[in-house]
Amino acid sequence: MRARAFVRAALLGAALCAPLLAQAGAATLRLRVVVLRHGVRAPTKAPEALAPYASRPWAAWPVAPGQLTPHGSEGMRALGESYRRLFAADGLWSGACDRVNDVVVIADSTPRNHASGAALAQGLAADCQPTYLALPTDRNNPLFHFGAKDDDKDDDDKPALPATWPPAELAQLQRVLLGCEGSACLAKAHADGRKTLLDAQDDGERAKALKTAGSLSENLMLEYAQGFPAANVAWGQGDEATIGRLVTLHNLQFALSKKAMPAAARGGTNLLAHVLASLQQAGGEKTPIAPLTAASTRAVLVVGHDTNLAQLAGLLDADWHDAAHPDDYPPGGALVFDLWQTHGKYSVSVSTAMPTLASLRSANYAAADALVRKTLRLAPCPAADRCPLDKVSRWLRMRMDATRIDPALPPMRAWPAVSQEAPHEPAVSK
Repeated sequence: MRARAFVRAALLGAALCAPLLAQAGAATLRLRVVVLRHGVRAPTKAPEALAPYASRPWAAWPVAPGQLTPHGSEGMRALGESYRRLFAADGLWSGACDRVNDVVVIADSTPRNHASGAALAQGLAADCQPTYLALPTDRNNPLFHFGAKDDDKDDDDKPALPATWPPAELAQLQRVLLGCEGSACLAKAHADGRKTLLDAQDDGERAKALKTAGSLSENLMLEYAQGFPAANVAWGQGDEATIGRLVTLHNLQFALSKKAMPAAARGGTNLLAHVLASLQQAGGEKTPIAPLTAASTRAVLVVGHDTNLAQLAGLLDADWHDAAHPDDYPPGGALVFDLWQTHGKYSVSVSTAMPTLASLRSANYAAADALVRKTLRLAPCPAADRCPLDKVSRWLRMRMDATRIDPALPPMRAWPAVSQEAPHEPAVSK
């Protein structure tokens, strides 16, 4: 009898302890750092500056060149609501206002990033008087642009070209721009004073043509994402499939310039160094490089640019291209760094969260498939979704450019997330 009683007690104890043992063996998410692109903006050049490349007038935008549109702001608010749901599901933030500092939004100092950061924070915490961190619009933020604000061109490698010329998508873009094709079409375009992309003769001209094509194809993508009527997207030729094919020229141009090493290391090291320091701080380490936020933070959203995503992709040696959703760097697209703790040991997973063209056009992320999620495998752990933090740290230090790190954070301040207008302050001399 005593033996049977002992067995029953042991079985009961095991049953009661099983959930605790399972919980102890499960990984705990300690920190999430999301590096994302700003929302839908107008092209950075005015329609009259783009006019030489097309046979018909370009679409008119409701804001000045390069600025976040009201539709883009709406989309970023919706994206913030989506991240709020994700953070709650993953145990990072319940949404309670007394814990709103568990989530921090950091934005670059450009007006479109200020506006995107404000809208994202509104979506995350509309009832909690949200704020975001940024420098004034007349101050360069070295987290996003190491050096002068307009020095991105200096971070690129020498012009590079794809293996075959011209890319098939370039011919398609030329047809869309001119509304015709063939030698007679190009001859008429030249007679009308148009600039063409297909007849570049040497490597230098072709590299310039590809850079221009990347920008023009992105402009057409932005017309679609802005929600323009179909007749106004790529002069009536821009359905989702066509826009998806054309925007691969932007992917290609970035792959050959921003994403290529060592250009990626020159441009992306400082941001990645501070992201890594944040993960290390959450793992109990001390680092000479300042983390992005306080140790108590559970999630950080860093609102940057497509250039930042491409540079980080190069440093991570990562490729997330999805033929079904071919824009590699869409507005609101993100790289997600997660720090996990298991039995006192820390590991890192890296994934992507890329809005579909349909979700950008509708400014709605309620659908489960509105963000395309993909886990990336890192070179130090090619067969695992998570990689030990110390191993990732050692590998990244070998890939980063130590001369391009500012150990300190720029003196960002909190701005109220109340409107789309970007704040401005006089520069503070050091």
